[in-house]
Amino acid sequence: MQVGIVGLGKMGFNFSLHLLEKGYQVVGFDSDPKQSEELSNQGIVTVKALDKLVAKLAPPRIILLSVPHTVLDEVLFGEKGLIRYLAAADAIIDATNSYYKDSIRRGQKLKGKGINYLDTGVSGGPGGARTGASIMVGGNEAIYKKMGGLFKDLAASDGYAYVGPAGAGHFVKMVHNGIEYALMQAYGEGFELLANGPYKNLDLRQIAKIWSHGAVVASFILDKIEAVFAKDPRLETIEGFVEDLGEGRWTVKEGVESEVPMDTIAHALFARFRSRQKDSFAAKLSAALRHEFGGHSVKGKE
Repeated sequence: MQVGIVGLGKMGFNFSLHLLEKGYQVVGFDSDPKQSEELSNQGIVTVKALDKLVAKLAPPRIILLSVPHTVLDEVLFGEKGLIRYLAAADAIIDATNSYYKDSIRRGQKLKGKGINYLDTGVSGGPGGARTGASIMVGGNEAIYKKMGGLFKDLAASDGYAYVGPAGAGHFVKMVHNGIEYALMQAYGEGFELLANGPYKNLDLRQIAKIWSHGAVVASFILDKIEAVFAKDPRLETIEGFVEDLGEGRWTVKEGVESEVPMDTIAHALFARFRSRQKDSFAAKLSAALRHEFGGHSVKGKE
């Protein structure tokens, strides 16, 4: 069975190797020639343009997309986008982290050309892509069933399912990532208290390891926390500057629109914003007001 993969970064690279080991013929493309060259050295057929990728695949084609969501419209609908080369009955597996309403729009546009589209949430990171991920599929259920074997091969054991119509796969993944934000924030606050509370020399890696075996708070994330502390026991080499890719924002936005309280996820998202502020305007105003109406001292800038 042939599968084309567009985007050979951390996820697409590992998807490619995983499917190769499962006996698939993989044809890959990446805008960065270095990524393609590295995969070529491992036995994956790579090409230098999207039209060449399509030409290498026998119809009906299956193409998995693993690119940043910010370039996805260009990859699909741009001047040299896939829609120009694909034919009716071909299928797109959109494994990007896209906003589900954008996925609905893309699916409708591709449907107009007879091209099948499955919005596919993927969790597990590069390791999951390499050995088996958690996969949430939205779109046409009949098309999903035709490709069930492929999703089974990509996923961890019992780690894949059809979750609903167009957009549902990316909606479920969006909520997953919102929950992930909240879990990370909760772990971060707890370990900060362990690090800076009354017991100053607690072994944080040891605690993470203990909790990973039989504790209520055991999780995949906690396993990764142990790995982090193994490399840097007090996080002395890392600045507390936390980026976000949008999924938490989308989750909170949907909560507002659906009138579903998102207290914890919103707090986790705003904590990321706060981590990027070297000098909070709000904090400065609070300090100034305490001085203005209470005469409290203000710490001036040096």
